[in-house]
Amino acid sequence: MSVRAWWKHVTERFRATFRSAGRANSADALGRRLRRKFILVAMGAVTVVLTLIIAGINVVNYSHVCKMADARLDYILAGKGGIDWTEALGDDSAGDMDDGFDVPAKSFKRFEGTTAESPFDTRYFKVTLFDGQSVSIDTTCIAAIGPKRALHIAKKLYSKGSTLGFVSNYRYCAFMQNGETTYVFVDCSRELASFHSFLSASVAISCIGWLAVLAIVAGASGAVIRPMVESYSKQKRFITDASHEIKTPLAVIDAANEVQEIESGESEWTQSIHEQVARLTALTERLVFLARMDEGSAGFTMASIDLAEAVDKAAAPFKSVAVSRGKHLSISIADGVRVHADAAAVTQVVELLLDNAARYASEGSVIELSLRAVSHGKGKGAAELIVSNAVDELPEGDLDRLFDRFYRADVSRSSKTGGSGVGLSVVRAIAEAHGGSASVCGSGNQITFTVRL
Repeated sequence: MSVRAWWKHVTERFRATFRSAGRANSADALGRRLRRKFILVAMGAVTVVLTLIIAGINVVNYSHVCKMADARLDYILAGKGGIDWTEALGDDSAGDMDDGFDVPAKSFKRFEGTTAESPFDTRYFKVTLFDGQSVSIDTTCIAAIGPKRALHIAKKLYSKGSTLGFVSNYRYCAFMQNGETTYVFVDCSRELASFHSFLSASVAISCIGWLAVLAIVAGASGAVIRPMVESYSKQKRFITDASHEIKTPLAVIDAANEVQEIESGESEWTQSIHEQVARLTALTERLVFLARMDEGSAGFTMASIDLAEAVDKAAAPFKSVAVSRGKHLSISIADGVRVHADAAAVTQVVELLLDNAARYASEGSVIELSLRAVSHGKGKGAAELIVSNAVDELPEGDLDRLFDRFYRADVSRSSKTGGSGVGLSVVRAIAEAHGGSASVCGSGNQITFTVRL
């Protein structure tokens, strides 16, 4: 083996190893991103479901507490502000109380949640006011509240106009008759304590369950995502390898075509071969570029460049291209626009946008290219490259799909113009690699592409 052949073999092995490492790193990065998204989506759904369940259960529990308290208030108000023990226990209550059996419950049936024991375990107090002044205060059925505090609470509620609700651990209700307002307060401290305990326990159990689900999802996410990552890696490997393999036969075909022209002269057939070879070569180069972008190995040389000058140089040749296709190119470039970017990549963006516009703009229309500086505030700024042109008909559906690889809004027209559906994908990839964005919008028969760097 000669030294040249040996060196070529070593170089190819090194390049293959480098590409494999890049693919592995790209696949690992994709796997991590997909795992994070999968975990976020799954845990977001679990969080929503658990929140709805816990909220629903505790709302029902709280409503039950309020309902039971309101039943006791209704029972007290039915006795005109106090519990009628005789009515509660019936006319024969004295005899029944002696032996402790058969206490009538018929008078409790219309008050849900109350029982024959309710008169004995209900702690309440009542305050009657007339025009905001005290008429009577009854705190004989409660030990935690004195007359002075009971009056203070009632006056405060009276001034607010409140008639039903909670104040501290007491459920209250206002009863108005003959100009007097009677506030009845029922102690719900036990019920509220039980509610808060259940709330705390349900939240704690839900958090433990959420963490358990997180552990399961995190552990299983790798197995779920692995087939997608493998498919992605195979797809990128195929694109890169196939693109490299296609270049060699294309070069051979082009060389053979040139020999044919030398021997037999140039013809429309040899010219067509040149055009198709150039088209396939450009397509393979773009596919390789996109594959490298996906692998994070595009190799941009970032520097501070005069964007206005770079755009003007890239756009100048397209004036004649536009005229040859029956269109006109109008250029408006702001002076002094500088960005931190790769000059060759910026030139490629301009060429791809103008080539796309020259292919699909309406016959006799004007293609407008403009460059301007925009400010984000706080001393930060960006540059916007805008290409706008009229079209015969705007594509239906989401215009953002124009940036998808191999997407064609009109296949029949694309075949005539020679579009491959990859150029705009390269534009977006370059813009995003520079920390910017690429977008499209349409109005009427006008379509506008905006690239921000």
